[in-house]
Amino acid sequence: LGDVENLPLPDASVDAVVITLVLCSVPDQQRALKEIRRVLKPGGTFFFWEHVHADEKDQLLRFQQSVMSPLQQTLADGCHLERETLDVVKEASELFNVVDSKRLDFPGLWLLGPHATGIAVAV
Repeated sequence: LGDVENLPLPDASVDAVVITLVLCSVPDQQRALKEIRRVLKPGGTFFFWEHVHADEKDQLLRFQQSVMSPLQQTLADGCHLERETLDVVKEASELFNVVDSKRLDFPGLWLLGPHATGIAVAV
Protein backbone atom coordinates (compact mmCIF):
# COMPACT_ATOMS: atom_id res chain seq x y z
CA LEU A 1 0.00 0.00 0.00
CA GLY A 2 2.81 2.42 0.72
CA ASP A 3 5.34 3.67 3.20
CA VAL A 4 4.38 2.33 6.64
CA GLU A 5 5.77 5.51 8.18
CA ASN A 6 3.44 7.65 6.05
CA LEU A 7 0.30 5.72 5.13
CA PRO A 8 -1.99 7.47 2.62
CA LEU A 9 -5.11 6.86 4.72
CA PRO A 10 -7.29 9.03 6.95
CA ASP A 11 -7.12 8.76 10.73
CA ALA A 12 -9.10 5.88 12.29
CA SER A 13 -10.17 4.60 8.87
CA VAL A 14 -9.35 0.87 8.89
CA ASP A 15 -10.42 -2.11 10.95
CA ALA A 16 -7.17 -4.04 10.59
CA VAL A 17 -3.54 -3.67 9.56
CA VAL A 18 -1.46 -6.67 8.53
CA ILE A 19 2.30 -6.48 8.12
CA THR A 20 4.83 -9.16 7.33
CA LEU A 21 8.59 -8.64 7.38
CA VAL A 22 8.27 -4.85 7.40
CA LEU A 23 9.52 -3.57 10.75
CA CYS A 24 12.99 -5.01 10.16
CA SER A 25 13.65 -2.44 7.46
CA VAL A 26 11.91 0.77 8.49
CA PRO A 27 14.23 3.52 9.72
CA ASP A 28 12.07 4.23 12.79
CA GLN A 29 9.97 1.40 14.26
CA GLN A 30 8.23 3.71 16.75
CA ARG A 31 7.13 6.06 13.98
CA ALA A 32 5.82 3.12 11.96
CA LEU A 33 3.83 1.83 14.94
CA LYS A 34 2.38 5.29 15.59
CA GLU A 35 1.33 5.52 11.95
CA ILE A 36 -0.30 2.08 12.09
CA ARG A 37 -2.18 3.17 15.21
CA ARG A 38 -3.21 6.45 13.54
CA VAL A 39 -5.02 4.67 10.70
CA LEU A 40 -6.60 1.98 12.90
CA LYS A 41 -10.03 2.54 14.36
CA PRO A 42 -10.15 2.27 18.16
CA GLY A 43 -10.31 -1.44 18.89
CA GLY A 44 -8.89 -2.21 15.43
CA THR A 45 -6.60 -5.18 15.05
CA PHE A 46 -2.91 -5.14 14.17
CA PHE A 47 -1.50 -8.46 12.92
CA PHE A 48 2.25 -8.82 12.53
CA TRP A 49 4.83 -11.42 11.48
CA GLU A 50 8.47 -10.33 11.63
CA HIS A 51 11.90 -11.88 11.75
CA VAL A 52 13.75 -10.85 14.90
CA HIS A 53 17.01 -11.11 16.81
CA ALA A 54 17.66 -14.65 18.03
CA ASP A 55 16.63 -15.65 21.53
CA GLU A 56 19.16 -14.76 24.23
CA LYS A 57 19.75 -18.47 24.80
CA ASP A 58 21.33 -18.70 21.33
CA GLN A 59 24.32 -16.40 21.78
CA LEU A 60 26.12 -17.75 18.70
CA LEU A 61 23.24 -16.92 16.37
CA ARG A 62 22.77 -13.50 18.02
CA PHE A 63 26.47 -12.79 17.42
CA GLN A 64 26.22 -13.96 13.79
CA GLN A 65 23.17 -11.76 13.21
CA SER A 66 24.92 -8.73 14.70
CA VAL A 67 28.02 -9.28 12.56
CA MET A 68 26.03 -9.84 9.35
CA SER A 69 23.43 -7.11 9.89
CA PRO A 70 25.38 -4.29 8.17
CA LEU A 71 25.73 -6.41 5.01
CA GLN A 72 22.08 -7.45 5.23
CA GLN A 73 21.03 -3.80 5.47
CA THR A 74 22.96 -3.03 2.30
CA LEU A 75 21.72 -6.02 0.33
CA ALA A 76 18.13 -6.23 1.60
CA ASP A 77 16.74 -2.70 1.54
CA GLY A 78 17.68 -1.72 5.09
CA CYS A 79 16.75 -5.00 6.77
CA HIS A 80 18.20 -5.26 10.31
CA LEU A 81 18.83 -8.77 11.60
CA GLU A 82 19.21 -7.79 15.25
CA ARG A 83 15.98 -5.94 15.99
CA GLU A 84 13.90 -6.86 19.04
CA THR A 85 10.64 -6.11 17.23
CA LEU A 86 8.35 -8.14 19.49
CA ASP A 87 9.61 -6.21 22.52
CA VAL A 88 9.14 -2.91 20.67
CA VAL A 89 5.51 -3.72 19.88
CA LYS A 90 4.83 -4.88 23.44
CA GLU A 91 6.41 -1.72 24.85
CA ALA A 92 4.12 0.47 22.71
CA SER A 93 1.35 0.04 25.30
CA GLU A 94 0.12 3.59 24.74
CA LEU A 95 -0.78 2.44 21.19
CA PHE A 96 -1.69 -1.25 21.46
CA ASN A 97 -2.62 -4.05 23.80
CA VAL A 98 -0.83 -7.17 22.59
CA VAL A 99 -3.38 -9.95 23.01
CA ASP A 100 -1.34 -12.80 21.55
CA SER A 101 2.28 -13.21 20.55
CA LYS A 102 4.90 -15.87 20.18
CA ARG A 103 8.39 -16.48 18.96
CA LEU A 104 8.99 -19.07 16.26
CA ASP A 105 12.25 -20.51 15.01
CA PHE A 106 12.95 -21.80 11.51
CA PRO A 107 16.50 -23.19 11.80
CA GLY A 108 16.82 -23.79 8.04
CA LEU A 109 16.66 -20.04 7.46
CA TRP A 110 19.80 -19.47 9.61
CA LEU A 111 20.10 -15.69 10.14
CA LEU A 112 16.45 -15.12 9.24
CA GLY A 113 15.19 -18.11 11.25
CA PRO A 114 13.95 -16.36 14.42
CA HIS A 115 10.47 -14.89 13.95
CA ALA A 116 7.80 -13.25 16.07
CA THR A 117 4.11 -13.12 15.34
CA GLY A 118 1.32 -11.45 17.16
CA ILE A 119 -2.03 -9.76 17.37
CA ALA A 120 -2.51 -6.39 19.01
CA VAL A 121 -5.58 -4.22 19.52
CA ALA A 122 -5.51 -0.45 19.15
CA VAL A 123 -6.22 1.40 22.41
